[in-house]
Amino acid sequence: MSRFFFRSTVMRRLVAIILIAATWLPVTTSVVNAEESQKVFMFVREGSRDLDLMLKEEINVMQQMLENAGYVVDIATPADEPMVARSMTLMPTVKLADVDVSSYAGVILPCMAPAEGSPIPARVDVIAEQAVAMGIPFAASRGSVVTLAKAGGLDNREYGFAAQVDVAKRPEFANGTFLGTGVVRDRNISTAGICPLASRSLNMPDGTVELTQSFIESLNEAS
Repeated sequence: MSRFFFRSTVMRRLVAIILIAATWLPVTTSVVNAEESQKVFMFVREGSRDLDLMLKEEINVMQQMLENAGYVVDIATPADEPMVARSMTLMPTVKLADVDVSSYAGVILPCMAPAEGSPIPARVDVIAEQAVAMGIPFAASRGSVVTLAKAGGLDNREYGFAAQVDVAKRPEFANGTFLGTGVVRDRNISTAGICPLASRSLNMPDGTVELTQSFIESLNEAS
């Protein structure tokens, strides 16, 4: 009788331990997965000629695609403040001055269709140079391809841009090969010449989705 009681007691304790472990296991797994999620950095510039359109059809599309692919998107704006459009508001998640390129799997620079002469913070040029030097995946759309070119990201690479440039006037493009306005991926660098606003005004295919997918492929290959 005492042996039976002892065995029953041991069995009940074992079952209790197993149930407790099973209860905690999903929580532990969830925390680990969240910690292991890779981050990408996105800088959204000011001065857009159609902020509502570009937030909806460029920024939102890029962010959703990246998040659906399992990446966390850190977004910075020039003044570290929200961008408010007619139908949506973009909230920055990181201060531009606090961006540490080494903590990101890649960098993506949307076009945002800025008005001519719209400034871009010097900090963004530094971030681009660091990313290129580190060799992490980098994507740039239309106007932001200029930032990538200044950082040396087009050296010995094929690229897509708004149009062929005069390299005598824009030497940052001299060592790259222009292939057209479509999306071009050369190793870990993805570029595009047509953004949502340009697509409407020029009646040409928008490269946002294809550019983001190209960037995701580079991220996946690098991970």
